[in-house]
Amino acid sequence: MFSHKTIVQYFIIIFAITMFAPRVFARDKIIAIVNDELITKSNLDEYVQSTYAGIIERGFNQEQLEKARIDLEINGIHRLIEDKLILSKANQVGIEINDKLVNERVNEIKARYPDETVFLDALSKSGVSITDLRSKILDQLKIQYIVTHEVRSKIFVNPQEVTDYYTAHLDNYVKKERVLLDSIYISNRANKEIAKTKAQEALNKLKEGADFKETNKEYSDAASIGPVERGQLMKKIEDAVFSLELGRISEIIEVENGFYIFKLNERLPAETAELKEVKDNIYNLLFNTKFEKRFDTWIKKLKNDAYIEIK
Repeated sequence: MFSHKTIVQYFIIIFAITMFAPRVFARDKIIAIVNDELITKSNLDEYVQSTYAGIIERGFNQEQLEKARIDLEINGIHRLIEDKLILSKANQVGIEINDKLVNERVNEIKARYPDETVFLDALSKSGVSITDLRSKILDQLKIQYIVTHEVRSKIFVNPQEVTDYYTAHLDNYVKKERVLLDSIYISNRANKEIAKTKAQEALNKLKEGADFKETNKEYSDAASIGPVERGQLMKKIEDAVFSLELGRISEIIEVENGFYIFKLNERLPAETAELKEVKDNIYNLLFNTKFEKRFDTWIKKLKNDAYIEIK
């Protein structure tokens, strides 16, 4: 999931969290040679740290982050070597990056600090200059552009491939039975008895004919749940809402952190999504599969044409 291909494919700026980590130069151990360039232990540590920071920014859950961390620990040196080779190829081809793009990325990073003074102070304390930062961004943009030029631009997914995939994988596009719900949620974090009393007041008003949406505005600590399908809710809630008659209101349902009241607005039977609903997702899946295969072939050629020694 977190291969070098994926990191290149979903290129993002990764400085904001760890780019200013102190760098150690004294007695730095050489761990690899790529053509005429040395890679040191501090080079690898900085690369792993900043790459992991970029993955965190993409909002993955803890399990995915742990897989990414383990992958970088095991394969970080190989990812870094690949980056060196890709950057070297970009320089050979003569990829040129407009200063405007570099400036935009610098400004993106600045925007993550309260003001420019704090940003410059962070640079100064870490021994990193604006020139260093711009150089790093320039290298990343070159990597992005050469991968686009050499790999991405040569991939084509035709409409028939999308249709064929959809036909062969219809089971993947079955929508389960769904219900469209209005809901009222009252948190019990502050006081359980007060929350329960509040929920009962809301339910009483609803039974007397109060409008559900207006009651939600008055009592609820959260917006209405909306459409859900079987398997998305905890069992006690699912059993209650899927057994409701259309237009009816549930009793109070207690959960760990509060109380729910539901109204069933619509019931939608299980059905298979139409091709037009999923064609973009299928296209992206097929494109990414082709990208990985072509990228693998391309990077293997770069490695075969290079001198690489891992110590």
